Amino acid sequence: MRVAAIYDIHANYSALKTVLEDIRKANIDQVVVGGDLAWGPEPRQVMDLLMDYKDEFIFIRGNADREVSYRHGKEQGLDDFTTELNHWCADQLTEEQLRFLKSLPEKTTLSIDGLGEVLFVHGSPRSDEEAIRINTTDNEIRPMIKNVSQNIIVCGHTHIQFDRNVNDKRIINAGSVGLQSRANGACWALLGPEVELKVTPYDTKRASERILETNTPYKEDFAEHYLNPPHEGP
Repeated sequence: MRVAAIYDIHANYSALKTVLEDIRKANIDQVVVGGDLAWGPEPRQVMDLLMDYKDEFIFIRGNADREVSYRHGKEQGLDDFTTELNHWCADQLTEEQLRFLKSLPEKTTLSIDGLGEVLFVHGSPRSDEEAIRINTTDNEIRPMIKNVSQNIIVCGHTHIQFDRNVNDKRIINAGSVGLQSRANGACWALLGPEVELKVTPYDTKRASERILETNTPYKEDFAEHYLNPPHEGP
């Protein structure tokens, strides 16, 4: 089995559409969508597209999916920016799409050719909000993974791709499709029998122009991110 892992789409329709076209050209048996689907400038367009694959792809839930679907805000300690986006994104989605996001599991495992059993999570095996960063120390990571039986963990959340080893575990971050950092393109991972960290170029200028024509809150910030991805992730 060969698996494409696409994480942190963040409602970037242009990037998602281009990545799915790239995946169709590859010899891939399964797609894992690793969370944070609809928080961003085009939540309805992204969810309309992904719902076409709801019975075909494997989905797990990210922290942003939970926050959007339950309309989390200041009462959960979130800032004004995140609160406004959570509520606006939820308002764009259908009730079916909100129920779908609420129903997603926090993790899944797959047996992949050449790699064995692989655990897919959004943040860390302990929490969808806990970050395993490219520079998180081994000592910080060890408690996060101590109860994991699989030798390979695929995660996202921090938007920067990496492939590293901590003790006897291999930890792979697929990067972000929609709000990438340190990359000029949509990031994802191809698993089996090797691990390939992929970057699919897409028309960031057109994607920026597209969202600037909408009523998305903070659309200028998203447009700038597409054109000039930051060096560091969230």
